[in-house]
Amino acid sequence: MTRIDASRRLLIGLAVSLSLNLFFIGGIASRAYLMRSEGATSDRPLPPSLGWIIADLEPARQEALREKIRGRTMEGRAARIRMLKAQRESNRLMSATPYDAAALSAAFEELRAAAADYQRLSHMETAQALGELTDAERSAALAFLQRRGPREGRPPHEGREGRMDREPPPR
Repeated sequence: MTRIDASRRLLIGLAVSLSLNLFFIGGIASRAYLMRSEGATSDRPLPPSLGWIIADLEPARQEALREKIRGRTMEGRAARIRMLKAQRESNRLMSATPYDAAALSAAFEELRAAAADYQRLSHMETAQALGELTDAERSAALAFLQRRGPREGRPPHEGREGRMDREPPPR
């Protein structure tokens, strides 16, 4: 009798496992299908630093500009990867044992250089993308920036002085 109960539990466990796997696979497949059916011609979205530029345009115009912008962002993407690697290296060195101040200083120097390069390319890509817009489209892009408000739970911008004068949050 115990043998039958063990087999039955095993079958029920396998059925539950199979059901959960099929559920998650279905979720992934439906997301992939929906992304393709929304007219995305590439799996790569625009960089977040440029997506706002076309957010309020007509869908056909968005797609035309998306392709132009996407074609010019590879250098910026490489610079961003370099910056993120430099950030990870700096983080690793801050917690390394034994602590090496000279290596951390060099890593910070690399991080500053990578961040400046990424910012330069990001600004250049933004200027080029804005140059593709008509005056009305450029006004719509700037209106999008003004109305979007604070991002993802961040407090509204108060300026550096306002942030420094505030009490730190309780821990």
